[in-house]
Amino acid sequence: MFIKGMMGLGDNIYARAFVKRYPGAYLETCWPQLYRDLDVKCVRPETQLRTQGKNLQREHAWHAPVGGPQLRIAYGRDPIIQGLRKAFRSAPGTFDLPDLGPSPVEGRYALVRPATVRTEWRADTRNPDPQYIASAAAEMRRRGWKVVSVADLEAGKEWALDPLPPSDIRFHQGELPVEQLLALLQNADAVIGGIGWIVPAAIAAKVPAWIICGGQGGFNSPEHITDPCMDLSRLTFAVPDNFCRCTQKQHTCDKRIADYDARFAAWADRLPALV
Repeated sequence: MFIKGMMGLGDNIYARAFVKRYPGAYLETCWPQLYRDLDVKCVRPETQLRTQGKNLQREHAWHAPVGGPQLRIAYGRDPIIQGLRKAFRSAPGTFDLPDLGPSPVEGRYALVRPATVRTEWRADTRNPDPQYIASAAAEMRRRGWKVVSVADLEAGKEWALDPLPPSDIRFHQGELPVEQLLALLQNADAVIGGIGWIVPAAIAAKVPAWIICGGQGGFNSPEHITDPCMDLSRLTFAVPDNFCRCTQKQHTCDKRIADYDARFAAWADRLPALV
C-alpha cells in the first residue's frame, strides 16, 4: 500500500493513529520522525512549505514509492477524524507519539505557542486574541512555572502577533528539530496556545492543554478538530462568547472571551491534579 499523506505536522500527528492500521505501508510524509517506531517506509514528498521543507533537508532513510493500491489522504471540510476515517477506510488506533527522548529544557515548565501569521498559509481568522496567550503565560510564571515559548519565525514569512507571551526561554527561530520540539511538549507540565499542531500533540502525549479558540469555527471548533474516540480528559478549550462559525481566512470574527483571566486561573488551580 502507498499512502499519499498530508504535509502538516498536526495532520501527521492525527494520521499516525490510522497509519498503524497499515503495517508495511509506504507513506509519503514530511515528518518521518513521527513514524520511527512503526512498520512504515517513508517516501519523500515535494513541498513548497517552509517548515516542512526544512525537515526534508535533514538526513532520513527515504524509500522509493511502490506501485499497487494507493490511498490519498485528505479530510476536506469534514471534521478531521471523520474525514481521516473515510480517507484511510479504517478506524484509528491509539493516538500517541513515539518516545522522542529527553526534553531540551530541564525542570518543570509550561510550553506556550504564540499566535503567528504565515504568508504561505494564513491563519489570521483562526488565531485567538494574542493577549489571551500572553496573560495565561504571565499567570503561569506568577505561579512559579518556567514558561518556554516556541515558534519558527522568519522576516517576511512568519511573524508573531503582539503582545508576545512573557517567557523564560524562547525558541522562536525554529531552533528545535521536530524530535526535540515534540520531546519538549511530551515532558511539559502544560501546553498553552491557539489551534494548531499543539492540539493533536497534547492529546497524543497526554499533557494538560489550555487551547484558546479564535474564529473560523467552521473549520476550527473543538468538535471539528477532536473526536469522542480520543482521550480529551486533559484538554480544555476557551471558546469566544460569540464563536464565529465562518470558514474564511480573513474575517472580523468576534474573539472576545468573558471573564477570561478568572477562567484561566480556575484551570491553573486544577492543573496540579492533571499533571
